Amino acid sequence: MNLANLHLDTSSLSRAILRSCWLIILLYVLATGSYLFISDYNRSTFLTEAILLPTFKMVFVCGCLELCVRKGYRWVEFAVIAGVNMMIGIMMVSLYTLPMIAYLLIFPILISLFYYQQRIIYFSLLQGLLTISILYMTSFHLRDGLKTSSFILIIAMLIGTAMIIINLRNRTFALVREFVGITQEKQELQTKNIMMERINRIDPATELYNHRSFYEHLDSILSLQSTHSLNVHLVLLDIDNFKQVNDSFGHAVGDFIIQFVAKVIKDHMEPDDFAARYGGEEFAILCVDKETEQLHEQIERIRRALMTKEHNELTYKHITASFGIQKLHLGMSKEDLFHGADSALYTAKKSGKNRIVIG
Repeated sequence: MNLANLHLDTSSLSRAILRSCWLIILLYVLATGSYLFISDYNRSTFLTEAILLPTFKMVFVCGCLELCVRKGYRWVEFAVIAGVNMMIGIMMVSLYTLPMIAYLLIFPILISLFYYQQRIIYFSLLQGLLTISILYMTSFHLRDGLKTSSFILIIAMLIGTAMIIINLRNRTFALVREFVGITQEKQELQTKNIMMERINRIDPATELYNHRSFYEHLDSILSLQSTHSLNVHLVLLDIDNFKQVNDSFGHAVGDFIIQFVAKVIKDHMEPDDFAARYGGEEFAILCVDKETEQLHEQIERIRRALMTKEHNELTYKHITASFGIQKLHLGMSKEDLFHGADSALYTAKKSGKNRIVIG
């Protein structure tokens, strides 16, 4: 992340600065208008030269800036800085008897910090130096009221403020870089932790949950007080004659068959189902909130999908699987649930394989 070339959306910021400029004009009118009644100046002259004419000029400057911002012109932030400098210059010329107004030239430099661009900070400094220098040389009224020492002090103050602003910007960027670095390290660590957790919970060969994850999920379900009302079912699935596949065609083909069975299971899973590779060629499916008849239809679709697929890697082309289903009844333990599903699976194996038995 290159913060030095950071480009921010400055349109909203420029609008906020413009709203402040309009407020400054209003405050200027109120302040000078109040001063009109307590000063010794000729009221007509003061009204014209110190209130109406400078107010008109500042309104014109703000109007031009408003147009630039609304049109979204390029370099609008530079125009805003230049416009604020012009407004301060107008005040300095109009209220030349108050040379302290020249110190307001520090404001555009302070405003430039909000854009977080070094070139805008330098631009605001240059604008301030040019404004005070040009007015000091061209306005004899201002020159009479502003001593040479004050003029030098203002220039030094503008330069010093700009240097402080630049250092503050650089420090802010350094902190942001550090924060971004720490955040990225945390994200990388979290990603590694997630990957490690995935490795610990997922069977890499099938992308199903592993034996450990299955028991954790089962324990979490059994810990619920309303488990008996959730219609919890356990399905155990075992690939028929899988040892023959490994012995006749090799472990590579055996791994392929296991992956195929896992894919068929995943393709037929519903949102509340939890499937895992329970053992070598054995899979377990935990289902909740489903009637036994619904589950039987779902498992039947899996059984048919397995037996109808042809595999060129096998001489006999097809594979089958046997299934045992057990519903969790009230008062039944985890061991009872597994014993019922395993007994049903054993019955399916012994009665011809490629079938579903409900315990």
